[in-house]
Amino acid sequence: MAGTQTGPDRATALAWLRQALADELDDLMRSSGFERSARSVSYGRPWGGGRQKVDFELIVRPHYAPDAVQVSLSVSFVSAEIAAIARTMLPADDADIVVRKDVIQRSVLDQITPNPPVLKFTSEPEARDAVGHVKSWVSSSVIPYLEARKSVEEFVRLDVRSLMDDSSGRSPRGPRAVVVAAAQRFLGRPEDALVTLEFAYPRESLERTYYDAAFMASPMAEVAPRTEAGA
Repeated sequence: MAGTQTGPDRATALAWLRQALADELDDLMRSSGFERSARSVSYGRPWGGGRQKVDFELIVRPHYAPDAVQVSLSVSFVSAEIAAIARTMLPADDADIVVRKDVIQRSVLDQITPNPPVLKFTSEPEARDAVGHVKSWVSSSVIPYLEARKSVEEFVRLDVRSLMDDSSGRSPRGPRAVVVAAAQRFLGRPEDALVTLEFAYPRESLERTYYDAAFMASPMAEVAPRTEAGA
């Protein structure tokens, strides 16, 4: 019959995914300090007063596989304090988008490990197989990625290195450097934040004016460096 939907619905797919996570991934994540509530498909652990998160997402009946469910993974760094600083530095139209829900950085799996295949399932055994594939990437790539950024200090160091290593001069650069500078201000390093901004948005850059608020943030207004509780 035309228009008849096949494959699992979202509620069923979520139930399969939660059970597969409990059986296949919870122990591994727990050994690295991550916890997941029974009804959730996300893991989290403390990070610099905020959270590191590993989130699973489902796309029910994607156009390329209308009888299946696609499962994907992303990691996020969440900090209400850094996000609040970033909002004062970003253009008003961007502030709530760039650091939505206090997420200061989000990376999908193919930004962490090269060329992972698309994972999909149509049954509970296939859902378990998909999580089994994800488990190997979590062990080999995702957890090391998060461990390398286990503190805000390490997060900033690696992001600044990545930014400075990008010598392509590509334009526009977007808001990434503003968020990195906000994290540097969080650490009590306004001078470093200014160096980051000057590198990312040089005076001849068209983005210099657009991100003017970031440059106007006064170093004299900084407070003492924060203590990274839970890092």
